[in-house]
Amino acid sequence: MASARLRTLDGADVEVPDADIEVFAGRLRGSLVRPADPDYDDARAVWNGLIDRRPGLIARCAGTADVMAAVNFARDNCVLVAVRGGGHNVSGAATCHGGLVIELSGMRDVHVNSAAGTVRAQGGVQSGTSTTSRRRLVSRCRWGW
Repeated sequence: MASARLRTLDGADVEVPDADIEVFAGRLRGSLVRPADPDYDDARAVWNGLIDRRPGLIARCAGTADVMAAVNFARDNCVLVAVRGGGHNVSGAATCHGGLVIELSGMRDVHVNSAAGTVRAQGGVQSGTSTTSRRRLVSRCRWGW
């Protein structure tokens, strides 16, 4: 049976059967990018071009259920995880070598509750994105990098 070699939390490698990866991919509304996929190099690139890591898998999450499926897959297989939001990360913490990148950039919903004075933003929201809700978000939140 074919398998994928993924990096674990302690830096070792684990063989995860392709069947398990297919089950994981089937649970995602977003896509699962693998090293053999044509869009892999674009998917693994981060803002800081000096960072050149090769994740074993990249889960491009479309919603909260995808994030939960990715976390469960990583936990069940003891796989190293990096989470990439919507912005840039100079240090390279938004990617990893051999592990699973949980990509949130497609999750850009913003919910503003003016009456309660609260804002809920998904992990892929960027401060410069312009929609009415996002402009209200920026006006209510302090951003710092």
